[in-house]
Amino acid sequence: MKMRVVPTFLTAALFLTGGAVCAVGQQLQPYTSTDGRFTVSFPQAEVKQDTEQAKFKDGGSTPLYEFWVEVDGGNVSYMVMYNDYPADYANDGADAVLARTRNGAVGSKTLLSDMAINLNGVPGREFTVKDDKWNFTVRQFLSGKRLYQLIVVSNPDHPAAQTSDFLNSFKIL
Repeated sequence: MKMRVVPTFLTAALFLTGGAVCAVGQQLQPYTSTDGRFTVSFPQAEVKQDTEQAKFKDGGSTPLYEFWVEVDGGNVSYMVMYNDYPADYANDGADAVLARTRNGAVGSKTLLSDMAINLNGVPGREFTVKDDKWNFTVRQFLSGKRLYQLIVVSNPDHPAAQTSDFLNSFKIL
């Protein structure tokens, strides 16, 4: 799987307001981003990183930071993305921002589940979607003006065995 699928999937969400074989039970490796102010446990594989300038609908832009691991021959990916909104952007409340980012991410895909969540008081959403090639499990948290997005992408024939462990390991520092 080309990881450009995931940023393309969530870039729309962000701006409407954006390998190794992994066996079941494989150890997770802790990963900390000091700049991103988060920690998470990825399946053991090379953690890849990228930053791209992503554009808002109004013409503004922000850096989008991406961290991911591909496993199961590229059929499963675990990703954390974050960006900071400008001070005057997304001022209509966390629930509205998270709903817009969810709606943008879903687009023409099929929404399977959706619920409001929180992480130690930080508002979030968890939803699952699918299209004709991929399943997506997404958790988003809005901490101040920072949007965190955790995404697990899997081919329907290759279930993501460590989805819960990955998602539940995420902590904002």
